[in-house]
This record gives sequence, C-alpha cells and structure tokens, in this order.
Amino acid sequence: MAISDSMIQTAMQHLRAGHRGEAAKVLRDVCRMEPDHIRATCMLAVITYQEGDAAAALAMLDRLTEKTPRKPEIIRARAEILLGTGDLEGALTAQTEARMLNPKDPLGHLQEGVLLERMGRRYEAQQAGERAIALDAGLIGAQQLLASLAYRRGDLDETARRMLLARSAPRASVDPNHHLALALFGLGRLNELQELAPALPPAQAFGETMVQAIAAWRDNDPSACAELLVKAQPQAGNAAIDAPNRSVFITYGGILDGLLAWRRDHPEHYSGQAERTVHVIGDSHVLTAANLTLPIDGVMTRFQSHLAFGCKAWHLVREEGSPYRGFYTAIAARIPKGATVVAAFGELDCRLKEGMMRVLQNDPKRDWRTMVDDLVERCVAFMMQEAGQRGWTLWLQTPPMTNVTTNLLMNLDRSIFLGIIERFNARLREAAASNDLRLIDVKAVTTDGDHARYSHYIDTNHVRPTALIAALEAG
Repeated sequence: MAISDSMIQTAMQHLRAGHRGEAAKVLRDVCRMEPDHIRATCMLAVITYQEGDAAAALAMLDRLTEKTPRKPEIIRARAEILLGTGDLEGALTAQTEARMLNPKDPLGHLQEGVLLERMGRRYEAQQAGERAIALDAGLIGAQQLLASLAYRRGDLDETARRMLLARSAPRASVDPNHHLALALFGLGRLNELQELAPALPPAQAFGETMVQAIAAWRDNDPSACAELLVKAQPQAGNAAIDAPNRSVFITYGGILDGLLAWRRDHPEHYSGQAERTVHVIGDSHVLTAANLTLPIDGVMTRFQSHLAFGCKAWHLVREEGSPYRGFYTAIAARIPKGATVVAAFGELDCRLKEGMMRVLQNDPKRDWRTMVDDLVERCVAFMMQEAGQRGWTLWLQTPPMTNVTTNLLMNLDRSIFLGIIERFNARLREAAASNDLRLIDVKAVTTDGDHARYSHYIDTNHVRPTALIAALEAG
C-alpha cells in the first residue's frame, strides 16, 4: 500500500472519530508529498468548508481542476460544498456533471436524486433513485430515498417495504424522520412496529419508542405504554435535540402520561363487555377516546382510536397526495362496512401556529371567514362521501376550545384566532344539523363563556376523557 493511501486511511479514522483537525493535518501532509493528489485534496477541501471557509475550499478545487479537469471526485466535492453553502442549483449542476462522467456509478445517481428531492423536484428524484437501484439493488441510500419519496406522496406500503429492506441490511440504515415506524403504525402493522430492532442513533430511538408507546395505548395495553414512556425518557435528551419531530413526540409523551394517570383513577371506564365499537379518526386528541367503554343510547360501546398523524381537515379535501392523507386512507381501509365512524378533524386547522393561522400569516389579505366556511363544507362533504361509499354511519366531533393564553396575543391576532375556532365549530354544528348527522360537541363542554374549562385539559389543545364523556352525555 502506498504511503499516501495509508495516510488517507488514518485521516478517515480521525474523521469517523470526529477529529477533523487531526484529519486535516494528515491530509495536508499528503498534499505536500503529492500536490495533485485528488482524493486528499478533495477531502481537505470539504474539511476546510466544514471549518467555515467555503471560499478557500472552492479555491483548492479550482486549482486542482486546472491540472486534472473533468474528474468526478473533484466535481462531487464541489457539489457537496455548494450544497452546504445553499447553492442548490450549482450543486445540482456539478453533481449532474459528475454523474454523466461516470454513468455506471450508482452513488452518483443517488446523490443527484437526494439533491433533486431537496429542491422539490420529486419526479426527477424518483427517476434518479430508480437508476441507482438498477445499478446496485443493495444500495441502502437509494432505498431510503425512494422510501422518503413514497412517504411524501402517502404510499405507506412502499415506504414500509423499502425501509424494511434498508433496515435489514448488514449495516443498518438511519431513519431520523421515523418513516418506517410511522408507516407501520399507519398501516396497522403494530406487531412489526413493536418488534423493530432497537435503533442506535438516540434521536431515531426516541421517535420510534414514542410511536411504539402510542401504538400500545391505542392497542389497549397501558402497561406496555407506560414501560415504553419510561424507556423513551432518557432518549429525549440533548443527543436528540435537533431531531425532526422531537418536540411533537415530547408533547405526545405528556398526553400519554395524563391519559395513563386518568385511566388508573377511572378503571371503570375501560372495563366490561362492549356490544359495539365506535371508530374515532383524527389527529392527536383522538387518543383521548382510545378504549373508553361507555353506555351510549343504552348500548355498551367501546371507542377505538385511529390516529392519523398530523392530518388536518385541509389534507382530506386536497387531491394532492401526502403522508397525512395516506394515514387516513390506510385507516379507512381497515374500518369495516357498517361501522359507526366519528370524524374528529379540525383541531390542527384551528391552532395558533398551524393551519389557517399560518395561511393568514403568509397572506394577511385572505378572508378567514370564507376560508373556514369553505374548509368545513368540503371536509364534511368528503367524509359523507366516504361514509356513503364505505357503508359507515357518520358522526362528527368538534375541536376543543383552545388552551392558549390568548391575552398575550395582539388584539387582531387574538380576535382572528378565536374567531376561526368559533366559526369552525359553528359551521360544523350547522353541517351536522342540516345533514342529520350526530355531533359530539367537545367544544361546548370545554368552553365557559370565552374561556377554557382547564379541568378538562391535559395540556395545550388536548382534552381529558372527562370532556369527551361530558360531550357524549350532552349529545
């Protein structure tokens, strides 16, 4: 082995250990010995960029290109640096050039696909990922790219299939966005979800453990849910601070803690034989209904919760595919014909920093009243059409009163925010009355004048079972 090759391996060991400075010293020694050494110069350029000097890094590659033009390694290094500086178009141009110079390199196609996905050019990214797979069926990164694209368009089956392939590879793949866990949950494949081998990265382990805890609660296993919450707690530390969905899963932890405590204090609401099941579909607050067993109209009824992660009413009325619509579609396919189904959508649409308020922040001239009216009308029409096609008996459920401290908001923001909630619920009540649909009016029992009844709350925007029970009794 040449001395330079041995030194590059030493530099790579330093990089794997997180010692960029030591790696840079070794690479500089290689470049002094061989000024035109392509691999050493490219690695040193990337480190130079990572240390904060993109101009110097690109200058190093420029000098190397003058002596050895049209080398894929140099062009790929340039693409990596341009990507880091935010020049996506420049990075794509460089990556495409590198790929064309070596069209049989599957990694080149994969890297181009990753760039295209970041730029929102998903069809082209799909083609690039498929080219990479055709050249190397075992390329984990390509499976992950295609799984991510499948997830974005709401194809949970393909997401799970590809992520399971990547997960079973000798070198386990990293899944920071929890695509596999969420897809398995959405598909109702809870046994496979609970049997996933533990993930090594703390951020991934935390998210997957939280999805497993949610599944255990939904699946009427409070003991397993509590154990998983204990397991997840240390995983949510500083190592996971930048992880996608971390704050969301921490909120779910608070919800489940509150629900478990309430269940321990009220075991009578979870026992006994049920004569029928009512299915409740919606976002996080539908976990409140999970496995409650109550007399409704003289019939002992068990409520089955179906969590569609992040699904707004807005996602239901759009034709564009999304993971949120994919969650709903997978849930709907599992609910039997003739079932009673509660559509509990709208809570996310009415949040302070989500849904319609976010639209208004981007376009303050939008008429929020018209927006609310249109959304409720289209959402109810969608659910009625689904119920008709699937043979369901449809009930509607209102979103609860907000628990946001509204007196800290600017007057106009507060007025619009509370107006959206009030109007959404009013239109939902009108739709239920005009279409002869049963309404579970959670909003009515979580409101005392203009204020929330805090005794019903677990935390912001999530109600305790007492509110749902009170709404059922009132309806």
